[in-house]
Amino acid sequence: MTEQQHLAEGYWGAITSSVDWCEENYTHSYYVAEFWNSVSSLAMVFLGALGVALHHRSLGWRLSLSYLLIVVVGIGSILFHATLQFENQMWDEVPMVWTACYLFGLLLNENGYRGAVYPVAISIYCAFATYVTSQSSGTMQFYMFQSSFGCVMWSCLWFVSKMYRAVQDKEITKLFHRGAQFLALALGVWLFDKNMCHVYHEYNLFNPQLHAWWHVLMSSSLHYLYVACGHEMARNQGLDPYIGYFAYFIPYVKIKEKKK
Repeated sequence: MTEQQHLAEGYWGAITSSVDWCEENYTHSYYVAEFWNSVSSLAMVFLGALGVALHHRSLGWRLSLSYLLIVVVGIGSILFHATLQFENQMWDEVPMVWTACYLFGLLLNENGYRGAVYPVAISIYCAFATYVTSQSSGTMQFYMFQSSFGCVMWSCLWFVSKMYRAVQDKEITKLFHRGAQFLALALGVWLFDKNMCHVYHEYNLFNPQLHAWWHVLMSSSLHYLYVACGHEMARNQGLDPYIGYFAYFIPYVKIKEKKK
């Protein structure tokens, strides 16, 4: 965060969030602190809502709920970036923790961990992560959230990689690859935006709004991985899934009806 960013105040007043991203504040609207970060958060709302619409019949409520949680994260992200207020930051970060925990529960169930102890343990962890995320402040808050969220997400990715290794369908393999590629790009731009923001200001360079691209890339990654995992989950349930394409380029899972 630069001094100019820190001093800029618009409709929402002084910044109270524990993090202020590289985008200059209130440059496009008096009412929106980080314009591009707010607008790009619509990618999560769009892809999440589309995922629910495309999958609520073919894959049922379990995967559809995970898409719905992405919508909640997207709305929270808009509130956070538009205001840079701590309470709205929580509407972004706490749902991210919940989403990660929910996905972890789905993947545990898919891998045979179905005892009552697992959802109870996940719920306790989710409550703990919510507490430390919402009750800490400053730099400590940022790292507490990143560690509690990251721990679950990397655990999820381990199970996803395990599912990937069992895939035999080349089309599904490509979906996993595309999801991983988007994920790698998303992490790269997030890290650069977070740690190298000073470069733009020191050398008077154009700011490519990498955190905004993080929203778009991460939304795309989640969708591809959701579709690939959803296909494999449906196949493991004895269904006959295949990949359809919405608007000719957005993949989703369809189920072939059994002939009577």
